[in-house]
Amino acid sequence: MQPGQIREYLAAANGTISLDLKVGDNQDTELSELLAHEGTSPDEQINQEMLRQNLSDLLATLKPVQREVLTLRFGLLDNQERSLAQIGEKLNISRERVRQIQMQAMTALRRQQPSMGQYLTS
Repeated sequence: MQPGQIREYLAAANGTISLDLKVGDNQDTELSELLAHEGTSPDEQINQEMLRQNLSDLLATLKPVQREVLTLRFGLLDNQERSLAQIGEKLNISRERVRQIQMQAMTALRRQQPSMGQYLTS
């Protein structure tokens, strides 16, 4: 390496560098293109956290049994969806009653749809 290159790299290491910085022999590659893209992006992480918080807030507006039915039905805590029969067995109610509670809860959530509009796709 040339002493000028070493000084340039040391100067760059001391400060903040834009990901839009052009690098390479022809200065035709952006620094961001060279970085590995592993996992979710910060924007995606923020959106997911906001969705989780909004969902939690919405579920808090439901009756406890409605909240439990939806949580179990869609696997909101453990990513394990359960059938109406499984939920009925756990709560000691009929499969049909679980279905009715789920429908009531979904109707209540649909009334609050505007607060979730940013997550809904057409």
